[in-house]
Amino acid sequence: MPDAVLRAENLTKRYGGITALEDVSLSLAAGEVLALLGANGAGKSTLVKLLSGNILPDGGSIAIGGEGRHLTSPRMAFEAGVATVHQELSLFGSLTVAQNVLIGREERGRFGHIREDASLRRTEALLAEIGVPDIAADARVGTLSLAQRQLVEIAKAMSFDPRVLILDEPTSALGLTDVHRLLTVVRGLRAKGRAIIFISHRMEEIEDIADSVTILRSGRKVGAFPRHSFTRERALELMLGETQQQLHAVPPPPAPPDSTPPILQVADLRLDGRLNGVSFDLRPGEVLGLAGLEGQGQKDMLFALFGLFRRGLRGDVIIRGQARRASRPLQAIAAGLAFIPDDRKNMGGFMFLPIAHNVTITILNRLRRFLFLDSRQEKAVVSALIRQLAIKCSSADAPLGSLSGGNQQKVIAAKWLAFERDIYLFCDPTRGVDAGARETIYATIRDLAAAGKGIILYSTDMVEFPILCSRVLVFRGGKIAGAVSGAEINEESILALSFRDTGTVAA
Repeated sequence: MPDAVLRAENLTKRYGGITALEDVSLSLAAGEVLALLGANGAGKSTLVKLLSGNILPDGGSIAIGGEGRHLTSPRMAFEAGVATVHQELSLFGSLTVAQNVLIGREERGRFGHIREDASLRRTEALLAEIGVPDIAADARVGTLSLAQRQLVEIAKAMSFDPRVLILDEPTSALGLTDVHRLLTVVRGLRAKGRAIIFISHRMEEIEDIADSVTILRSGRKVGAFPRHSFTRERALELMLGETQQQLHAVPPPPAPPDSTPPILQVADLRLDGRLNGVSFDLRPGEVLGLAGLEGQGQKDMLFALFGLFRRGLRGDVIIRGQARRASRPLQAIAAGLAFIPDDRKNMGGFMFLPIAHNVTITILNRLRRFLFLDSRQEKAVVSALIRQLAIKCSSADAPLGSLSGGNQQKVIAAKWLAFERDIYLFCDPTRGVDAGARETIYATIRDLAAAGKGIILYSTDMVEFPILCSRVLVFRGGKIAGAVSGAEINEESILALSFRDTGTVAA
């Protein structure tokens, strides 16, 4: 490809005796969207880090615009025309959107002082360019939703005016509306001649946006083909090394009988601007889905149950017949709740601590022998959970941050499995997770339901509701717009309720 904007040849990266990437080559033309597929741990993150200057290769070469480049830092990559939006966000919550987008490159006056008004105008223009003018440039990032923060990261990358834009799971935290908006932005950038590497585990997005597809497995390139010859079945076979059964092959857990006493009752729960009189019951062994367009209150519902809103929450939360509305996570945990968040980095675990410590941090009292930690018992608990959840790691002593996103999510789930709560709140648990890891998480949810636990699942992927749930509540404007169950759980019925203007429904 003589007109390649980006060409990588035989890239190799080793960590000690482990080869993370071996002889991987790819090329990318102006105005092309190349989709990069692979299971977690396949080498995608390593390749992205090499192309974005975060790590150095042990072999191979990178050329941008026909010129060989030795990318020793992200700044060098930016200067060469490569900007990356990583899956784990890197924004400062205490700073404004404009301060984050232009950090270190603010508009300045003749005497070096920062011109706040000019920086705000420049940021507003960038936000408008990527199609999100509704995000205020002067808003504190810490007040934004995860989806909004993802879009701010993209605006930050575009502020470098890159020739090559790498989007690592850009839609994993977004609801349906924001996904469509982002894909529209990607199409616009492609039309302007930008070269884009697009990483996603959502096959429908690959089919929608990609011009070509490259597949990695175990650090090697195992497939590359144009979009017109792409099929989901072939992609899964190459990604996982074997033909996979359809996710729908296993039916969802059966609904508990109506006569079963509820384990959780929520009555008229309200939170100014977020929840407007939500009422529902949850029975032991039930997987209850929370669906709807992004930002309609589903996620806030989980946050409220887990005590993440300290003020303003009104209404009743009854757990096993006792009033247990929480204003702190410790109160929710004591009431029997566990929370598996979508924001792994900031809410799920301690990235710098070993896997073992992350798993057992909730059960340290059980593992104590007098005043000391029983390391033998800890090792037994952790080893069993690593096997149960098929966590891929070099050892239980490896830092959580060294794992792929899917394996990080499994570790966070393992922490709560070890603690054995009565009610599990899953907040978009398969965000940024490959097909194999999804199956493991699905199996975990089914096993918990079979053990009589109550499960509440919020997901931005509507395909998951008919796979896992016996009943789904659809939110709109902080209310329950309606409920579907059994064979009625499908994308059409959920979308119909998502756009219906109804009053409050008790479910």
